Amino acid sequence: MLQILARAQRHQRLLAASPHLAATCSRARSEAAEAKGEFGDLAALVRSAKQETPEAIKTSITGEVPKWIDGSLIRNGAGLFEVGKDKYNHIFDGLSLLHRFNIKDGQVTYQNRFLRSDHYTKNMKANRIVCTEFGTVGHPDPCHNLFQRVSSRFKKKKASDNCNVNVMSIKDEMYAMTESPYIWRIDPKTLESVEKLDITEFLAVNTSTAHPHYTNDGTHYNMGSTFGKVTKYNIIKIEPADAGKPLLQKSSILCSIPSRGRDPSYYHSFGMTDNYFVYVEQPLHLNVMKILKANLFGTSFTDVMEYRPENKARFHIVNSRTGELHSTEYTADAFFCFHHINAYEDDGHIVVDLCTFKNEEIIHRAFVENMKQGVYAPAKGSEVMRYALPLTVDKKAGDHNLVELPNTECSARLEEDGSVFCTPERISDAELELPQINYASYNGKPYQYTYGINADVSEINKVDFKNKSYKSWSMEDYLVSEPVFVAAPSSGSEDDGVILSALVSVDPSKKPHLLAILDARDLKEIGRAEINVDMTGSTHGMFIANT
Repeated sequence: MLQILARAQRHQRLLAASPHLAATCSRARSEAAEAKGEFGDLAALVRSAKQETPEAIKTSITGEVPKWIDGSLIRNGAGLFEVGKDKYNHIFDGLSLLHRFNIKDGQVTYQNRFLRSDHYTKNMKANRIVCTEFGTVGHPDPCHNLFQRVSSRFKKKKASDNCNVNVMSIKDEMYAMTESPYIWRIDPKTLESVEKLDITEFLAVNTSTAHPHYTNDGTHYNMGSTFGKVTKYNIIKIEPADAGKPLLQKSSILCSIPSRGRDPSYYHSFGMTDNYFVYVEQPLHLNVMKILKANLFGTSFTDVMEYRPENKARFHIVNSRTGELHSTEYTADAFFCFHHINAYEDDGHIVVDLCTFKNEEIIHRAFVENMKQGVYAPAKGSEVMRYALPLTVDKKAGDHNLVELPNTECSARLEEDGSVFCTPERISDAELELPQINYASYNGKPYQYTYGINADVSEINKVDFKNKSYKSWSMEDYLVSEPVFVAAPSSGSEDDGVILSALVSVDPSKKPHLLAILDARDLKEIGRAEINVDMTGSTHGMFIANT
C-alpha cells in the first residue's frame, strides 16, 4: 500500500504539470505565428459566460425575420471554462450552457441557463473543478486526507452527466445529451433542469451517442457501447413510451456488433437509411489497459485514446427491420470522423456521406490553450467524402469496380479475404464540419445539399452533391456555429427555407452577438437579431415548432 501511495503521489505531481497538455501546446506553439494570421482569434469559442440570462430578453432586429418562422432554436454547448481558480483544459469539458432563441411574429427573444448537472452542482459547491471531464482531471476533495484521496482512486467513477453536446426532442419533452449514459430532461421554454435519466437502468450499455436518429412515428434510434471481455457496439431502439411512463420504458437493443479487437473504437455518430443502419468502426481506439488504470492515476479520456493508422476503417451494415448484420465486410483506408452527413440506398448500393479528417489531430488541437494561441484548426479541415457500398457482391468478381452507380468516382473492389475495399469520392473543395441537412424530408433518402462550417469556424458552407460545388457565407469579426435548416411552409424544393446560425462576436465590447438568418438557397442574409448579453459558443442544437 505504501508503494501505491508513493506512486500515486508522484503521479499527482506529474499530473499537476499537465505533461500531455504541455506536449500538445509545445507542438502547437511552433506553428502559432503562422496560424494566428491565418485562422484569427478563436479564443472566443472558449469564453465563459459571466452570468445567466434565465428570463427571455428582446433582441434588436436588422433586416427581416420571416413571419412564417414560429418556434425555438435550442442550442447546447460548453459555456463555463473556469470554476474558482481552476480552468478546464479542453473545449469538450466546459459546463453545459443551454440557449433558446424564440422566434415568433418576426421577433426574436433570447435566454440561456446552465444545466444543473451533478457535475455542475459539485463543482460550484467546491468552487473548483472536482469532477473529471473529457480532457480535464478533477481535483480530489480538499477535505480528504492523503489516504482518503488515494483510496478514492480505486473506486469506480461514474461517467460525466455534464450533458454539453446536443439536445433531443421527444414528443413535448427535451433532453440534453453527451456521450455518457446520462441524459437530462430540460424544460424547453424555461431551460430549467428537470430530471436526470440513467440509460444503464434500462439497457446493458456503458455509453450512448449525442446524435440519435428519429422516424416519423416517434421512434428514436441511437448507438451505445458495452464494455467487457468483448466490446459490443449496440444499435438502440427507443419506442414512444406509454403515457406517464419513463422515456426509456420501451427501449431495447436491436443489434450488437462485436469489436474487432480488445480496444474498442471511438465514435460520435452513425448513419441510417430507410432499411439499414451504417456504423463506421474507425482506427481511433480506447486503450482498455489505460482505462483500467485511469482511476488510480487520474487520467482523462483524451489520455486513453490512440490513433492507429495501420488499421483500416470498417463499415458495418445492419438491417433496421431484423437487426441482422450484413455478411460483407467493407473496409477503407484509415480516417477519423465525428459526423455522418447522410446515408441512403441507391440501386443496390448504400451511399454514405461523411465529414472526414486524415487523423485525430483535431481532438488535440481543441485544447483550450491551443485555441487561445490561435492554433485550433488542423492543417487540413474536414473533407466531404462519399463512399458507395454494393449490397450484393459477386465473390468471383475479380479485380474490377463493384460500384455501378453513374456520376460517381467511388469505387469498391473485392479483396482476397472476401472483404470489399472502398475508395471514396471527395465531393468538393469545401471544408465542412457540424453538417446539417433538411432532415425531416431527406434523412436516409437521396438528397442534394448539406450545410456546415469550415475549419476556422469563420464560414458557413453549403455543399451541392449533384453539381459538386459549394457556396460560402461569413461575417467579419464573428465566429459562426452549426447551421440549422428550417424548411419553409409548403416548401417545394429541398433547400426552400432558412439557415439559423448563432454568431459569437470576437469582441462583444464592440459588436453584439447575433442570430443570423440566411436564405438556405443562396446563403444571402435575410435578417439578424442582436444579442447584448453574455452568449457563448455552442456545439449542436435543433429547431422545434412552438405549440
